[in-house]
Amino acid sequence: MTISGTQIATQRSTSVEALVPLLNDARPVLGVMNFNILDQLIEQLREAYPQEWIMHSVAVQSMGLPGVLEHFRARGLGAVTASASELDIAKHTGFMAHELVHSASINTWSILRQLMETGLSLSIDNFAELNRVDELVEQSEHLQPSLGLCVTPQAPVDDENPAHTHRGIGLRDHRQDLLQAYLDRPWLDQIHLNFAPPAATLQDAAEHVAAIYRFAEDLEHAAGAQRIRRMHITWGLPVNFVSDDVAPSMDNHRFALQATVPELFDGKYTIVTEFTTALTAKAGMIMARVEYVKDLENKLIAVLHTETPLPRDHSLRIEAYDDAGELKDTTELFYYDIAGPTGIIGHRLQLPELEEGDILVILDVGASVFGSNSTFAAPIYGIRADGLLTETSVLRHGDTVDDVVDAAGVYQPAKLLH
Repeated sequence: MTISGTQIATQRSTSVEALVPLLNDARPVLGVMNFNILDQLIEQLREAYPQEWIMHSVAVQSMGLPGVLEHFRARGLGAVTASASELDIAKHTGFMAHELVHSASINTWSILRQLMETGLSLSIDNFAELNRVDELVEQSEHLQPSLGLCVTPQAPVDDENPAHTHRGIGLRDHRQDLLQAYLDRPWLDQIHLNFAPPAATLQDAAEHVAAIYRFAEDLEHAAGAQRIRRMHITWGLPVNFVSDDVAPSMDNHRFALQATVPELFDGKYTIVTEFTTALTAKAGMIMARVEYVKDLENKLIAVLHTETPLPRDHSLRIEAYDDAGELKDTTELFYYDIAGPTGIIGHRLQLPELEEGDILVILDVGASVFGSNSTFAAPIYGIRADGLLTETSVLRHGDTVDDVVDAAGVYQPAKLLH
């Protein structure tokens, strides 16, 4: 299945028109997740990777809305967690232990002990953590979890630049140590690929996967038997943030992997994917009412009630609608700076002439603004729009003023006097 940029733009316009009446003085900002786009991208993923031994998953860190996570779970996807709170979110959403992968950069002793008592898949980040797991394994009568190491491939092998990451064990730096770690521990039966940095191209992603595959094969040769049963391939699918086109597609990703590592698809290894950004970015947007338009030092500035903490590699895309939800005429464009309550969101964005009460729609934020660590405080709605609005639901109630005040802390003046 293919989903075109035109389809995404049409569904977005329908959603905006339906949700504009919800914007008012009490609610000048809201977030939106389009479930039609989610379903179309899930179907595209299934068509590209239909094998039963490939388990697809989404990261709670990138998409932390239980309503969206449940949507993925109901369609057979698992979840990747990176903290105790994310693990609780996933469990409360309904994910079972066998549907979960826990891959965190840091775990306390108590969290590790808790993880060892469940049947979920655990990715061990470093050799120090591995030593802790060794002790817990010795204390355990019945080993429950599936265990493996998080490995940064540092591919391509002729690249002298260091990998800029705090995650995982470097394959180039510690190849022999990694081999020995697996040889010494028969209960290590999986490997978790950590991209560092996230792959810029499909070929980069394929080379990282190839490096991990070669390591698994070398380990099998050294051990005299297959030791790794499951490979976790997270990220690896770049996302287009400059237009509505879904490019590269899931099929493009499959083609690049098939061409570089054809043996990966013979069913020998169970594969776990995590393409949260590709699955959710295009489905998410922020709608914000323009409160002021002003001219400062010959610069036009539109002021909104929202901040947009986007990743550094995320190009800011904004569309302008009038107060009735109609897309504004783009025949004549002007340069605008877009400002939130505490500063500039975007510089010199080309937009039609803006007026107070217009609606600015910030695009492609599904995998960056609605994650478990997000500070986005406005209400978030889920919507279906197949030409007509057929379903709307609240995915998260926004924070009230009282919520913000309560979160600031407790005022106890009597204690301060003493």
